[in-house]
Amino acid sequence: MDTMAFLLLAFSSLFAVIDPLGCIPFFSGLTGGMGARRKRRTLARALVVAFGVLAVFTLFGQHLLHVFGITLDAFRIAGGVIFFGIGLDMLQSQPRRWRTGIRRAYAEDHPHAADAPGEDDDPSITPLAIPLLAGPGSITTVMVLVPQAPPVQGPLLVLGAVLLILVLSGAILLGADRVLARLGNSGLRIIEKLMGLLLTVIAVQLVIDGVVPIVGRMPG
Repeated sequence: MDTMAFLLLAFSSLFAVIDPLGCIPFFSGLTGGMGARRKRRTLARALVVAFGVLAVFTLFGQHLLHVFGITLDAFRIAGGVIFFGIGLDMLQSQPRRWRTGIRRAYAEDHPHAADAPGEDDDPSITPLAIPLLAGPGSITTVMVLVPQAPPVQGPLLVLGAVLLILVLSGAILLGADRVLARLGNSGLRIIEKLMGLLLTVIAVQLVIDGVVPIVGRMPG
Protein backbone atom coordinates (compact mmCIF):
# COMPACT_ATOMS: atom_id res chain seq x y z
CA MET A 1 0.00 0.00 0.00
CA ASP A 2 1.50 3.35 -1.02
CA THR A 3 1.67 6.35 1.30
CA MET A 4 -1.33 8.27 -0.06
CA ALA A 5 -3.57 5.20 -0.09
CA PHE A 6 -2.57 4.39 3.47
CA LEU A 7 -3.18 7.96 4.68
CA LEU A 8 -6.64 7.87 3.10
CA LEU A 9 -7.38 4.55 4.82
CA ALA A 10 -6.07 5.83 8.16
CA PHE A 11 -7.99 9.10 7.94
CA SER A 12 -11.29 7.48 6.93
CA SER A 13 -10.99 4.72 9.54
CA LEU A 14 -10.23 7.10 12.40
CA PHE A 15 -12.88 9.59 11.30
CA ALA A 16 -15.52 6.86 11.22
CA VAL A 17 -14.51 5.40 14.59
CA ILE A 18 -14.03 8.65 16.51
CA ASP A 19 -17.07 10.14 14.74
CA PRO A 20 -16.64 13.80 15.78
CA LEU A 21 -20.14 14.66 14.54
CA GLY A 22 -21.56 11.96 16.79
CA CYS A 23 -19.57 13.43 19.70
CA ILE A 24 -21.46 16.74 19.44
CA PRO A 25 -24.41 15.79 21.72
CA PHE A 26 -22.07 14.44 24.41
CA PHE A 27 -19.80 17.46 24.26
CA SER A 28 -22.70 19.90 24.33
CA GLY A 29 -24.29 18.11 27.29
CA LEU A 30 -21.09 17.96 29.31
CA THR A 31 -20.04 21.56 28.68
CA GLY A 32 -23.44 23.23 28.41
CA GLY A 33 -23.01 25.38 31.53
CA MET A 34 -19.47 26.53 30.73
CA GLY A 35 -18.35 29.85 29.36
CA ALA A 36 -16.67 29.97 25.96
CA ARG A 37 -13.16 30.27 27.43
CA ARG A 38 -13.54 27.35 29.82
CA LYS A 39 -15.16 25.26 27.10
CA ARG A 40 -12.15 25.83 24.83
CA ARG A 41 -9.76 24.99 27.66
CA THR A 42 -11.66 21.79 28.47
CA LEU A 43 -11.68 20.70 24.84
CA ALA A 44 -7.97 21.47 24.40
CA ARG A 45 -7.12 19.35 27.44
CA ALA A 46 -9.28 16.50 26.18
CA LEU A 47 -7.60 16.59 22.76
CA VAL A 48 -4.09 16.57 24.28
CA VAL A 49 -4.92 13.62 26.55
CA ALA A 50 -6.57 11.71 23.70
CA PHE A 51 -3.53 12.26 21.48
CA GLY A 52 -1.22 11.06 24.24
CA VAL A 53 -3.22 7.87 24.76
CA LEU A 54 -3.43 7.08 21.05
CA ALA A 55 0.27 7.91 20.59
CA VAL A 56 1.23 5.39 23.29
CA PHE A 57 -0.76 2.62 21.60
CA THR A 58 0.54 3.64 18.16
CA LEU A 59 4.19 3.45 19.26
CA PHE A 60 4.06 0.59 21.75
CA GLY A 61 0.90 -1.34 20.85
CA GLN A 62 2.80 -4.02 18.92
CA HIS A 63 5.10 -4.58 21.93
CA LEU A 64 2.02 -5.09 24.12
CA LEU A 65 0.72 -7.71 21.68
CA HIS A 66 4.09 -9.47 21.84
CA VAL A 67 4.16 -9.40 25.65
CA PHE A 68 0.72 -11.03 25.84
CA GLY A 69 1.50 -13.47 23.05
CA ILE A 70 -1.23 -12.15 20.75
CA THR A 71 -0.66 -12.53 17.03
CA LEU A 72 -1.33 -9.66 14.66
CA ASP A 73 -3.77 -11.79 12.67
CA ALA A 74 -5.82 -12.45 15.82
CA PHE A 75 -5.84 -8.74 16.61
CA ARG A 76 -6.98 -7.91 13.06
CA ILE A 77 -9.90 -10.31 13.42
CA ALA A 78 -10.81 -8.91 16.85
CA GLY A 79 -10.56 -5.37 15.48
CA GLY A 80 -12.82 -6.31 12.58
CA VAL A 81 -15.43 -7.68 14.98
CA ILE A 82 -15.30 -4.50 17.09
CA PHE A 83 -15.54 -2.26 14.01
CA PHE A 84 -18.44 -4.30 12.64
CA GLY A 85 -20.37 -3.86 15.90
CA ILE A 86 -19.76 -0.10 15.93
CA GLY A 87 -20.64 0.23 12.23
CA LEU A 88 -23.82 -1.81 12.68
CA ASP A 89 -24.89 0.43 15.56
CA MET A 90 -24.32 3.48 13.35
CA LEU A 91 -26.30 1.99 10.44
CA GLN A 92 -29.21 1.16 12.75
CA SER A 93 -29.00 4.49 14.63
CA GLN A 94 -28.57 2.57 17.88
CA PRO A 95 -26.65 3.89 20.92
CA ARG A 96 -23.00 3.02 20.44
CA ARG A 97 -22.10 0.00 22.62
CA TRP A 98 -18.78 1.52 23.65
CA ARG A 99 -20.39 4.85 24.52
CA THR A 100 -23.39 3.52 26.41
CA GLY A 101 -23.46 4.73 29.98
CA ILE A 102 -21.08 7.70 29.64
CA ARG A 103 -23.58 10.16 31.09
CA ARG A 104 -24.75 7.64 33.68
CA ALA A 105 -21.19 6.92 34.79
CA TYR A 106 -20.46 10.64 35.01
CA ALA A 107 -23.58 11.20 37.12
CA GLU A 108 -22.66 8.33 39.46
CA ASP A 109 -19.17 9.76 39.95
CA HIS A 110 -20.61 13.25 40.56
CA PRO A 111 -23.89 12.65 42.43
CA HIS A 112 -24.20 16.27 43.59
CA ALA A 113 -23.45 17.82 40.21
CA ALA A 114 -26.12 19.50 38.16
CA ASP A 115 -26.77 18.48 34.56
CA ALA A 116 -23.84 20.59 33.42
CA PRO A 117 -20.48 20.29 35.16
CA GLY A 118 -19.57 22.98 37.61
CA GLU A 119 -16.20 24.61 38.15
CA ASP A 120 -14.89 21.66 40.15
CA ASP A 121 -16.12 19.00 37.71
CA ASP A 122 -13.77 18.67 34.78
CA PRO A 123 -15.02 16.27 32.10
CA SER A 124 -11.97 16.80 29.87
CA ILE A 125 -10.17 13.56 30.76
CA THR A 126 -13.20 11.39 31.50
CA PRO A 127 -15.43 11.06 29.60
CA LEU A 128 -14.33 13.45 26.80
CA ALA A 129 -10.77 12.24 26.19
CA ILE A 130 -11.40 8.67 27.38
CA PRO A 131 -13.51 6.98 26.07
CA LEU A 132 -15.17 9.52 23.77
CA LEU A 133 -12.12 10.42 21.65
CA ALA A 134 -9.59 7.75 22.66
CA GLY A 135 -11.81 4.75 23.26
CA PRO A 136 -11.65 1.03 22.41
CA GLY A 137 -12.48 1.70 18.77
CA SER A 138 -9.80 4.31 18.11
CA ILE A 139 -7.16 2.41 20.15
CA THR A 140 -7.86 -0.73 18.14
CA THR A 141 -7.71 1.29 14.92
CA VAL A 142 -4.22 2.69 15.49
CA MET A 143 -2.86 -0.70 16.57
CA VAL A 144 -4.25 -2.36 13.44
CA LEU A 145 -3.10 0.44 11.13
CA VAL A 146 0.59 0.47 12.09
CA PRO A 147 1.47 -2.95 10.60
CA GLN A 148 -0.39 -2.05 7.39
CA ALA A 149 1.57 1.18 6.93
CA PRO A 150 4.54 1.59 4.58
CA PRO A 151 7.78 0.39 6.25
CA VAL A 152 9.84 2.67 8.50
CA GLN A 153 7.48 5.65 8.46
CA GLY A 154 4.40 3.67 9.53
CA PRO A 155 3.97 4.95 13.11
CA LEU A 156 4.65 8.54 12.01
CA LEU A 157 1.95 8.34 9.34
CA VAL A 158 -0.54 6.96 11.87
CA LEU A 159 0.36 9.69 14.38
CA GLY A 160 -0.09 12.28 11.64
CA ALA A 161 -3.55 10.90 10.84
CA VAL A 162 -4.44 10.87 14.56
CA LEU A 163 -3.32 14.48 14.95
CA LEU A 164 -5.27 15.58 11.88
CA ILE A 165 -8.45 13.83 13.04
CA LEU A 166 -8.22 15.27 16.55
CA VAL A 167 -7.66 18.81 15.23
CA LEU A 168 -10.65 18.36 12.92
CA SER A 169 -12.68 16.95 15.81
CA GLY A 170 -11.75 19.95 17.95
CA ALA A 171 -12.86 22.37 15.23
CA ILE A 172 -16.16 20.52 14.80
CA LEU A 173 -16.86 20.40 18.54
CA LEU A 174 -16.00 24.07 19.01
CA GLY A 175 -18.53 24.90 16.31
CA ALA A 176 -21.06 22.33 17.59
CA ASP A 177 -23.98 24.76 17.64
CA ARG A 178 -23.26 25.99 14.10
CA VAL A 179 -22.83 22.42 12.83
CA LEU A 180 -26.18 21.42 14.31
CA ALA A 181 -27.83 24.47 12.80
CA ARG A 182 -26.40 23.74 9.33
CA LEU A 183 -26.86 19.97 9.17
CA GLY A 184 -29.76 19.42 11.53
CA ASN A 185 -30.61 16.02 12.97
CA SER A 186 -31.39 14.57 9.54
CA GLY A 187 -28.01 15.59 8.14
CA LEU A 188 -26.17 14.11 11.12
CA ARG A 189 -28.08 10.84 10.72
CA ILE A 190 -27.22 10.61 7.03
CA ILE A 191 -23.51 11.18 7.72
CA GLU A 192 -23.62 8.68 10.59
CA LYS A 193 -25.08 5.99 8.32
CA LEU A 194 -22.46 6.64 5.62
CA MET A 195 -19.70 6.36 8.22
CA GLY A 196 -21.33 3.17 9.54
CA LEU A 197 -21.34 1.64 6.07
CA LEU A 198 -17.68 2.54 5.57
CA LEU A 199 -16.77 1.08 8.94
CA THR A 200 -18.52 -2.24 8.29
CA VAL A 201 -16.68 -2.59 4.97
CA ILE A 202 -13.34 -1.90 6.70
CA ALA A 203 -14.34 -4.44 9.37
CA VAL A 204 -14.96 -7.18 6.81
CA GLN A 205 -11.62 -6.45 5.12
CA LEU A 206 -9.79 -6.65 8.47
CA VAL A 207 -11.35 -10.05 9.18
CA ILE A 208 -10.33 -11.26 5.70
CA ASP A 209 -6.78 -9.95 6.24
CA GLY A 210 -6.61 -11.84 9.52
CA VAL A 211 -8.18 -15.11 8.37
CA VAL A 212 -6.35 -15.60 5.05
CA PRO A 213 -2.82 -15.95 6.55
CA ILE A 214 -4.16 -18.37 9.19
CA VAL A 215 -5.83 -20.53 6.54
CA GLY A 216 -2.67 -20.38 4.42
CA ARG A 217 -0.59 -21.78 7.31
CA MET A 218 -2.87 -24.78 7.78
CA PRO A 219 -1.47 -28.10 6.59
CA GLY A 220 -2.89 -28.99 3.19
